This record gives sequence, structure tokens and C-alpha cells, in this order.
Amino acid sequence: MIRHETIQDYVERLASGKPTPGGGATGALLLAQGAGLLAMAARFSDHEELARRAAALASHALSVSDDDEQAFAGVAEAFGLPQDTDGQQQERSERIQQETAAAAGPPQALVAGGREALTIAEEVLADCRATVLSDVGAGTAAVRGTLIAAALTLETDLAPLKDEQVRARIRRDIEEAGALVARADEIIDRVRERIRR
Repeated sequence: MIRHETIQDYVERLASGKPTPGGGATGALLLAQGAGLLAMAARFSDHEELARRAAALASHALSVSDDDEQAFAGVAEAFGLPQDTDGQQQERSERIQQETAAAAGPPQALVAGGREALTIAEEVLADCRATVLSDVGAGTAAVRGTLIAAALTLETDLAPLKDEQVRARIRRDIEEAGALVARADEIIDRVRERIRR
């Protein structure tokens, strides 16, 4: 499980050329780091409730990283099924649909987690100490990376899917991720303005 690996082991596995972990799991780790920074900034600014929320989100993001890795492994396995006969082709096609729809779950969770993280960032920024402004900005930037990774992963998942209800739900999440990236940029701009004062 990713959450129990050392950072070095994870990065070496990421660079190994194996299909997992990939962009979705990495996006989840960005969310964990961003939320962790926001928790620290909240604690230094005496906002314990915000710190607890951010720490809980960081822990949840680690779980999502494991979920994403497992989900993508299921998709890879489905694409690797034999297709020599009509029956095998049908089974393979059905499995690809099932596994791809399931694989959209973790990046969708990252969009929701990114929304929560940005809400926390805004609340911390409203009344934080000057000494943690860069941490709020860096945490927000990490969350921004999460949202981009989630959107790209969802766009990839969308391509083979045929179920229009599933496709519509994924499209909504992609659109929300884009709006949240713009929101993250606004927060970072506000951080930089405060740093320059």
C-alpha cells in the first residue's frame, strides 16, 4: 500500500515503467501533502478545528492513492483479457466498461477533496500568521496539481465509456475540477499579495 511505503520506494516504483502507480495516485499524494501543509498553517495560526479537518483530509487522500492504484490495475487487467473469440471479446468489452467506470471513483474523490482543501485554505488565509503564508500558498499549489491530475485521469477514463449517465457524471467532475483550478489560482494570488505587503 502506498501509504505505508517510504517516499524513496514510492518514487522508484513510480519511475519503474510499471503501469501503477500513475497520475491518479500521484494526484492523491499531492492532496495529502497540500492538506498537511494547510493543517500545519492552521495550527500555527491557532485554528485547531481547521487543522483537524485538513489532517483528516490528508489521511483520506492517502487512502484514495491506494484506491486509485488498485482501480487502475483492474482496468489494465481488463484490457489484457483475451479476445480470440466472440465470447471473449464480449467479456473483455464488458469488463473494460465496468473497470473503467469503477476507476473514475478515486479521481472523482480527488475533485471533492480538492474542493474541501481549497475551502480550508481560504479559511486559513483569512486569519493566518504571516509566517505561514508561503505554506498556505504551497499547500494550495499542491491541491491545484491534484485537481489537474484528477481532470486528466477522468478525461482518460471518459474515452472508452459508453454509459451516458456515467459519462455525464464524469464530465461534471471534469468541469468542476477546472473551476477549482481557477479558484486555487485566485487563492495563490491572494497569498502573494499578502506576502508582498
